[in-house]
Amino acid sequence: MSSRTRSSENRPSRRASDPAADDPEAAGRDTAPAAEPPTRLPAPLLLRVAIIVAACGAVLTAAGPLLGVLDPDPGAAYSSGFVLVLLAVLPVVLAGGLVAAGRPIGAAGVLTGAGLLGLGQAVNDLQFAVDGLVAPRPELAVPTSLQPPHTGVGTWLLIAGHVLALAAGALVLVRAGSVPGTAVAAEFEEDNGQRKQLLGGGLAFGGLAALGLLMPAYTSDNAFLLARDLLNGSTVVMVGGLLVVVAVLLGSVLAGTAGSAKFGRGILAGLGLAVLAAVLPVQIAGMAVDWLHTDWRSYWATAGAVGMLATAVWPAGYVPWRRAHHDEPVERNANRLHLAAGVLAIVAGVFAILGRTTNLFVVEVPTDAPISQTDISILLSGVNPETYANRLLVPAAVLLIAVGVLLLIRPIAGVVRPVLSVGWVAIPLAGLPALEAAATATGTSHAIQSGAGVVWTVLALLVSTAAGLVAAVAGGIEREDVDLTERTTNTILAAPAAGAVLFAIGAFALPTMRAETFVAPGLVANFRLASWGLWLALIAVTLVAGAATRSRPSRAAALLFGAAAVVGVHVLEYPMTSARAEDASIAAGTWLSLACIAALIISAFVALAVHTDRR
Repeated sequence: MSSRTRSSENRPSRRASDPAADDPEAAGRDTAPAAEPPTRLPAPLLLRVAIIVAACGAVLTAAGPLLGVLDPDPGAAYSSGFVLVLLAVLPVVLAGGLVAAGRPIGAAGVLTGAGLLGLGQAVNDLQFAVDGLVAPRPELAVPTSLQPPHTGVGTWLLIAGHVLALAAGALVLVRAGSVPGTAVAAEFEEDNGQRKQLLGGGLAFGGLAALGLLMPAYTSDNAFLLARDLLNGSTVVMVGGLLVVVAVLLGSVLAGTAGSAKFGRGILAGLGLAVLAAVLPVQIAGMAVDWLHTDWRSYWATAGAVGMLATAVWPAGYVPWRRAHHDEPVERNANRLHLAAGVLAIVAGVFAILGRTTNLFVVEVPTDAPISQTDISILLSGVNPETYANRLLVPAAVLLIAVGVLLLIRPIAGVVRPVLSVGWVAIPLAGLPALEAAATATGTSHAIQSGAGVVWTVLALLVSTAAGLVAAVAGGIEREDVDLTERTTNTILAAPAAGAVLFAIGAFALPTMRAETFVAPGLVANFRLASWGLWLALIAVTLVAGAATRSRPSRAAALLFGAAAVVGVHVLEYPMTSARAEDASIAAGTWLSLACIAALIISAFVALAVHTDRR
């Protein structure tokens, strides 16, 4: 109110002559920080150190390709030196410019966003040290013979540069490197209402960029440069690429949940520049070289990066096609997030069903590798083997689609929302074993390639994670309108909830079935890709059991029912997949899963029947 009064006193003639002076949206914009004279803040010492570290990393990243990533250096597909140097130094130049302009928080965000991809990019470049012949990097090197090359000094410079970029971002991740009590640190204590815009744009364009990064970047007519998608490439490239995709998604969420909108905008800007540095050199190679052709699906990553940059500079609250009040009710914001979460849940469920109905792997005649005796026997069989690992995607998909549809019904969306906050875990629980089966099969023979089911399963994992994040954000906005300061722990509910946690430990740690030829993944012993899904489900159930004792009755019950549904997907492993092993029988994990479901349902009814206050 005081800021609005000061604005009116500073511009009396405009208020008297402007016919839109009484417009609530215009009044809201008058009180926005952009209307006030910008305040130049000093750069914290740690931020200045981070810029120096990032500058050193940019120099190493730019010098690596110039010195050669292989020895002897076969040369790149085109003269990429200028493009690589420009993309390497852009984040540092932007961060330095923001510091010079007195905007250290934005500069810290740029370094953080650009550094998030450092680990994945470093692992990608490690492929030149493992086997440079199969590195899919035409902008850096294209082999000219089958003679294995040595690792060039440029490889280690590239890796060191990415590590320094990651370190620079880590230095300023907390309060832009400022000391508590300073003006820079105070910026992180203020919420200016821009989180929804940054989170929405970040998730939308970050998800689009992640999808593009999963696709093959090019097709090649050169026998020495193989063109494979991320999941059919070498193990090192696959791990590095997946780390990059995860970093993009995490950065998008971090930008929308950061304490300062300036920091969040910087993260999106740095993230967008980092994605462009990863995809543009390869796309330019596809346009500049006759025997290379850019895959159009990789442009999704470019569009996502441009969208993140646009979101970073978009005026706060500006919607050109809609005139609405600047300060919207909390309920309306939550309703929109419920709608978004519901749509994402339905889409994830559809992707999961497609992951089940399409092949995880297919038998093909290999064209880029010698055919072994194993390959010949597989080809002579003429059939794609039956897969069981992706069968649990069906109940997981049904769960998400059902919850998604309920979230579209506004009167009950708020009550159903906690189910999705934990229920999305069912997709990783069911999908990771499917991806493990595909990876195992493709690793046994050159005649086996991953099928469309892998792509749909990965998409289901990404979209379900986004749905869970949006549901969690909706819950946070919803709690802003409810006074929970006087709530106490529901000690009566704590007893059955603790029992559910104990049962969950056994349910996910022990196998659900036993057979002589079957070895189940475990939490510690026999740790595999599917084990991550087990750990995620166990952590989710544990967190839900603890949160329910402090939640409102209806929300606590919804959380517990959602956890029971996740365990229910796990308990279906024996009846739906036991045919994969001869003479399979029920093991302790199935019985403990049933006990966990019973404990969670009992806890839900206790939460509804016994609570500590009237909320």
